[in-house]
Amino acid sequence: MQKSHNFKGKILFSPEAKSMKKTLMNYSTEPLEAGFDQTMMSSFDFLNFSPEEKKQLSTRHRRVLNHYRQISPFTLNADAKALIDQIVKCKSDTLVIEAHDYGAYICLAALYSGKLPESKKIEFHFEGSPLALFPKSLLKNSPKSFDHKIVFRVSENSWLSPFSTLYSNDQIKCFYLKAA
Repeated sequence: MQKSHNFKGKILFSPEAKSMKKTLMNYSTEPLEAGFDQTMMSSFDFLNFSPEEKKQLSTRHRRVLNHYRQISPFTLNADAKALIDQIVKCKSDTLVIEAHDYGAYICLAALYSGKLPESKKIEFHFEGSPLALFPKSLLKNSPKSFDHKIVFRVSENSWLSPFSTLYSNDQIKCFYLKAA
């Protein structure tokens, strides 16, 4: 793994023209430390990793995955509500929203809450988030508008790249891009 992992960052948006990126939301949440038993390979059996993925799943990867498993749904819901408020206030009817790591989870919680304005065309671009670990309890409502889309990108140097099992979720409909 090439970079450390935290749940601090920004969700960026651009109204139509991608050159005009602005910060839509800042976020910061502290991940909980995992106990030894939570980072054992057996605690990830439910993900059904392939034999090749299991070989590459280091202790450090398992710690990162455990951070995602320990995310508080209450914090995530509060962050999603703040994002929805910012989207509603935005004057543009067409948005491209970029989010990484925990930011993608905030966007997913907002999108699947059923509370995003249907009148806005929103395209979400995600990277570096294990969609397979997104809390099922937050997948409340499918997006109401066909104008709300998700593009999920995995770059070759991402910690997530060797684990295709982690970037698929049967309930989350998105387009996958493998970037070099």
